[in-house]
Amino acid sequence: MRMIDSVELHPQRAPAPPRAASTAVAKDTVPYVEFLAFEPRGSLLVIEAPNIASQLGRLVRRSGPRFEVEAELPGLRGPGALSPDGRWLLTGGALFSGEAACCHVIDLHTFQVAHALPLMRPFVWLDDAHFIAQSPNWRIAVTDGGVTRTETRRVDPALAAAVPALVTPEPSMVRVSLATLGCQPLLPSLLLDEETCAVLSPDKDLLYTATSFSRVSAVRVSDGELLWQRPPSRLVTEGTVYAMALDPTTNRLVTVGSGVDHDTLVLDAASGTELARHSLEKLTRGMTTGPSARGDSIRFREDGLGTIGTNNGLVVEIGRDGRWSAFKAGTRSHRAIAFSPDGASMMLGGAEKNLRVVPLTAR
Repeated sequence: MRMIDSVELHPQRAPAPPRAASTAVAKDTVPYVEFLAFEPRGSLLVIEAPNIASQLGRLVRRSGPRFEVEAELPGLRGPGALSPDGRWLLTGGALFSGEAACCHVIDLHTFQVAHALPLMRPFVWLDDAHFIAQSPNWRIAVTDGGVTRTETRRVDPALAAAVPALVTPEPSMVRVSLATLGCQPLLPSLLLDEETCAVLSPDKDLLYTATSFSRVSAVRVSDGELLWQRPPSRLVTEGTVYAMALDPTTNRLVTVGSGVDHDTLVLDAASGTELARHSLEKLTRGMTTGPSARGDSIRFREDGLGTIGTNNGLVVEIGRDGRWSAFKAGTRSHRAIAFSPDGASMMLGGAEKNLRVVPLTAR
């Protein structure tokens, strides 16, 4: 592995350290890994999905040094969100009319579905008793005049009738109480430009969301006040967002996705000001003969070490000193990233039929 010329993400000079080769483990995964998370006791939670959008996937708990399957729960889809105490897991549920429209709350003590709710991604936990999700949008109709909304919501009527409080009068990001299954609207959802990813500030008071068309918003959780919002891209070629993460050491939001001139944006989380934009294709040029690099996932460790997973097996590391390096870890998309509880390794999952472990320096 060699270091490549890199673009500064933060004003630092020293390069990020290269990494040892990754190790393939758990070689029996379903084609697409959509979520990875380590439980407090050290077991690994994996959401896998088949290569058919209409089919549901499975949740797998893997344990031990070889990450053997310990438990399995079918009938759901990623992505997911693990509660702070490790008791609950939010996942996607069955589609409705071919689109995401519900979620499952998994009790990890029993490894069973505790609730099926008329909510959809993105998911993020405030604490062990409250989480944030999205109340489904209006269904759409395609006519000669264009795309219009219908008078019904994109949700199973039986599910909506079972928990009517979660189907808010208007589609919105909502704060949900797990005990009462009531909710507080936070941010209205736009037709054809729904939120696809969300992260919280370290103090859990600010919610940052992004849509696939790069509309990024900052909302105060306590009262739902919109603090700032970045307008969406006018064209897909201007940039789309697949994933977003917050660097807790610098309070900077980083989004990754695809675009012609850039696919990575760095924003000041306090103001939404754009600090930088980068092209992963230019950064990693010459490192692979496959398709152009595109950002499919991003994750920051608590100490600010960042990792971007790409569609062609490359991993782009954002060093704590601010510069980037890239290394090969497979040949296909890395859609999910998890850091081990001790921070000494990183797990990668995606389009390969295995998981990969990359050793890291200690925090």
